[in-house]
Amino acid sequence: MIAEPSPEQIARWRQQLAFKGQGLYAALSDVLAGKNVTLTTLKLPHEQKPGERPEERLRRFLDQVSRAQKRLGTPAWGLCPRCQAPVPEVVLDEAPWTETCSACQ
Repeated sequence: MIAEPSPEQIARWRQQLAFKGQGLYAALSDVLAGKNVTLTTLKLPHEQKPGERPEERLRRFLDQVSRAQKRLGTPAWGLCPRCQAPVPEVVLDEAPWTETCSACQ
C-alpha cells in the first residue's frame, strides 16, 4: 500500500473515479445506441486491441475504473497487482484508475 492516504485524497480519488465512470457509461450508451462517439476525447489508457470494437474498449476501461473503485480504501490500493510495487501517488492523483506500475506497463 502507498503511504496512508488522507481522507481528502480518498474523497478526491473517489470523485475522480465516479466522474470517469459516468463519462464512460454515457459514451458506451451512445455507442450502443449507434451514435458516433470520438473515443480520443475520453483519454482511454489502453491502446485499442486488433479487431476490438469501440464498445469493447469502453467496457474494458469501465471495468478497470470499477476495479479501482473496489480497491480504494483497501490494502490493495496503490499496489501493482503484478509486482506489488507502489504506483506513485502523483500517478494516482492524475489517473486513480491506474493499476500497474510503470515497470509492468
